[in-house]
Amino acid sequence: MIVYLDGENVVHQLMDVLRRTGRLKSREDLLNVNLVELIKQLVGARELKVKYYTTTLSVAKNDEELEKRSQEMIAWTALWTNHLMDQGIEIIKAGKLRVQDGHVCKNCGFREPIFREKGVDVRLAVDLVVDSETDKTLVIWSSDADLVPAVEVVKGRGARVKILAPADSLTWGLARQAGEWQTYQDGQLIKIFDKVKKENQPDGDQA
Repeated sequence: MIVYLDGENVVHQLMDVLRRTGRLKSREDLLNVNLVELIKQLVGARELKVKYYTTTLSVAKNDEELEKRSQEMIAWTALWTNHLMDQGIEIIKAGKLRVQDGHVCKNCGFREPIFREKGVDVRLAVDLVVDSETDKTLVIWSSDADLVPAVEVVKGRGARVKILAPADSLTWGLARQAGEWQTYQDGQLIKIFDKVKKENQPDGDQA
């Protein structure tokens, strides 16, 4: 089994749930999360391979605030990907994180720049097709409708594809194309998170 993670989106989902339930005080607390064990519990598999898709980011030089933000993001990404690699997760840098204009403030007219992913879905789709030659059980933790054509090809090759997504953001077109999907509520994710955290605590650590 191979599990494909749309990296930035999965991390944001986890952070949102953990923050709202008081289990995450800062972003650095994510470095205590055993993502592989969490995924195993979530999909009910003892053995699996995890591919984490992320982007590359260059320092923005044309704006002082953007330069600071991009430097912070680069530093954090290095810490986070090293943490994932220590767990045996394959890191795949695909595409770039680009600066784009955000929404205009209705009150002052200011348009704050934002960072957007470009290219992750293309690389993930290519890997799905290539991997389906040798592995016939593929799980995609993503709600990106752009993956529908790749899933169609993979299914045509006889692979089993399952979509994994939060209950409130499942893309039905993608799910129907795969033919299998698994959704989870916040409570289910938290229950698994707490179980994995307890199992990975050193003996005698009751914190």
